[in-house]
Amino acid sequence: MTKKEDQFDGMLLAMAQQHEGGVQDLLDTIFNFLARKTDFYTGGGEGAAEKLLIGIFKKYEAVAVTKAASDKAERAEQERRRKERLEKKKKEDKVEEEKLDNDSKIVELTDEQAVKLQEEIDSKKLAREAAVAGPSNDTSKHNDQDMDDDDDDKKADGSDVEEEEDEKEKNKLKPNSGNGADMPNYRWTQTLGEVENMRQQVTKLVDLNTYRNITH
Repeated sequence: MTKKEDQFDGMLLAMAQQHEGGVQDLLDTIFNFLARKTDFYTGGGEGAAEKLLIGIFKKYEAVAVTKAASDKAERAEQERRRKERLEKKKKEDKVEEEKLDNDSKIVELTDEQAVKLQEEIDSKKLAREAAVAGPSNDTSKHNDQDMDDDDDDKKADGSDVEEEEDEKEKNKLKPNSGNGADMPNYRWTQTLGEVENMRQQVTKLVDLNTYRNITH
């Protein structure tokens, strides 16, 4: 449809909506207008208006028939595809239902088949238990060995420390009951107050020597 064909659609549609009698009333209004306001019926000679009208009618009749046939064929194709999809869906649902029915059926085994099935189940169970138990035992053994090695290392380290401490203690004088020491030819004692006083004197002496070294 070109722009020229539909440029009056809005106006004509508005006119059609104002005619309650439909197309018949609309045509009556149009031909009434042609008779009153134009020379449509008399300007072209006898029979000219009718001939013109029939020619235009036949032209658009063919267009309308062709369009109607095309629309009908398209609707039929859409309906065919819809039915085809529906039929396919029904078949798929039926297959799924049959599959579920087959899966839910209880199969009865003979005594021989039941014994064979139980043997297979027991065999698989034992294989799984062996696979799980194997790595666990190995890991436990390795962990025990590592713990024993750590204990040996700790004992060895402890012995070395004790030996070093004993060696250091050998060269130290042990204080007597008076916070002093017992020498081969004499013994001496001191109070805690005397020790604190001596510590303060030594600290002052060290600070004084440090100050002198800095100033000189």
